[in-house]
Amino acid sequence: MKYITYILLSLISFSCWSQGELIDRIIGVVGDEIVLHSDIQAAVLEASQGRSAFATPQERCDIYESLLYQKLLLNQSKLDSIEVADAEVQQQVERRLSYFIQMFGSTEQFESYYGKTTAQMKEEYFDLIKDQLLVQKMQREITKDVKVTPSDVQKFFKETPVDSLPLIGEQVMYSQIMIDPVIRELERQRTIQFMDSIRNDLINGRTTMTLQAAKWSEDPGSKYKGGCYPLQRKGSFVPEYEAAVFANNEGSFSPVFKSDYGYHFVKVVEKRGDFYESCHILMTPKVFDEDLAGAKVKLDSLSSQLRSGVITFKEAALRYSTDKATRNQEGRVANINSGSRFNVADLDPETNLVLSKLKEGETSEPVLIKKMDGAQAYVIYKLDARIPAHRATMELDYDIFKEGAQATANQRVVDNWVNKKIENTFVSIDAEYATCDFDFNWLKIKK
Repeated sequence: MKYITYILLSLISFSCWSQGELIDRIIGVVGDEIVLHSDIQAAVLEASQGRSAFATPQERCDIYESLLYQKLLLNQSKLDSIEVADAEVQQQVERRLSYFIQMFGSTEQFESYYGKTTAQMKEEYFDLIKDQLLVQKMQREITKDVKVTPSDVQKFFKETPVDSLPLIGEQVMYSQIMIDPVIRELERQRTIQFMDSIRNDLINGRTTMTLQAAKWSEDPGSKYKGGCYPLQRKGSFVPEYEAAVFANNEGSFSPVFKSDYGYHFVKVVEKRGDFYESCHILMTPKVFDEDLAGAKVKLDSLSSQLRSGVITFKEAALRYSTDKATRNQEGRVANINSGSRFNVADLDPETNLVLSKLKEGETSEPVLIKKMDGAQAYVIYKLDARIPAHRATMELDYDIFKEGAQATANQRVVDNWVNKKIENTFVSIDAEYATCDFDFNWLKIKK
């Protein structure tokens, strides 16, 4: 299918000017939605990553049709009263702006490049992102009942040319037992009392969140942003954090509470239904060297028991591991993107180095690691399986073909829906594009 799906991910602002005059114009109408000449230009710039506004006639036809396709979905989403909360749109805008700012290196460089402030960019692209989310919701509504069977997956596999089967790099499956050092009760109480003193100073106006977060918070994501996060959907943070947010009024500070990351208190900035904006300070009790060494001694002893067969790895993980995520899975480490397999190229170098020295079924010596929250712990790894690099097969990579079959089935259903919907929707095609070889009957030519 020559149709190219055009996704509105770009944050490029584009207008066509000639001798100081705007020459943008409407080049298509689908229901109550319009396609502008500048939409085509912006898509061409996106495809070339900003290097060129040139595209072949066929490429422009493909982009034009993709825009018509999306406008039809968008028009129907409004007719069906499908809604997207403003808070959800704002969250997406914030996320994408953060991504682009990170690419540029700083907010100043980002704003300098586009000649606009971040606030202006947020406002300008609010409607763009909202339309994109509506299109996605409409697609999900159309395909909500589409299910693929194992025979569909098998058919998809057989119809995929051999030279088109994806190449899968070397992968591993592994388990772990983690032992965190014991935190002393006196150190725990000291941390809580210190955070309480900061909280009281904030409540009484003797200091600011900006100053205290920068000085004390151990959350790198918000430390230099006043401890604050922009609007988030409920479910984005750990339950303890969100419980504190929704238990307190806007503008107030929560008591100090504990989560897996340490101790926090939260300032509730705003709450809108399932969305909220908040600031916090995070601190963790100090770990003493002798307590960290004690964790290693415990894991050394457990390692000896594993080698002598006194206990199995699964039993040891369930009984002794302090990592909740893997303990309840008998030590197995899960990959959120692909079940339990990890591409060797995507593993962190330290873990990969340890696993590379193991044969299937072997366990490592205790290894000191730094966790995502910055805390240190000791861990034993077990290599469960090593899958050599290969071209994808049904036996080894069923999920890949299931996803492909599902995507194909979804696309087929949406395409059929589009074909039928065009017949009963007002569509106007600009003369410049009337000779395009479209995949769909936008010109409503009787066949």
